[in-house]
Amino acid sequence: MTQITILSGVERRRHWSDERKLALVEAAIVPGASVAAIARDADVSPSSIYRWRRTLCRKLAQPSGFAAVTVRADPAGANHDASDVLVIEIRGATIRAAGGVSASLLVAALRELKA
Repeated sequence: MTQITILSGVERRRHWSDERKLALVEAAIVPGASVAAIARDADVSPSSIYRWRRTLCRKLAQPSGFAAVTVRADPAGANHDASDVLVIEIRGATIRAAGGVSASLLVAALRELKA
């Protein structure tokens, strides 16, 4: 015998919490994970997971504020030539840029540290 489900009343869209969306996106980006399988298990459309991932990536790519900056004098005994030197210390790495370095090179180096 066949079963028929009759929906009465107004159908409403389901609302997914941000935590649930994040959990599904994190599960989908694991190497070897199948978005279709994750979507099927969660009873959600795969396109929703892709859309949530795109939205989260956009949010993460936007700067959320200012970075903390400390300005200090060169330590005693530091030997530098006459040109200015910019020193950036971030995530355990140090970038020293001479006065004539191009901005695009600095941006490329900082993007590599961000990844």
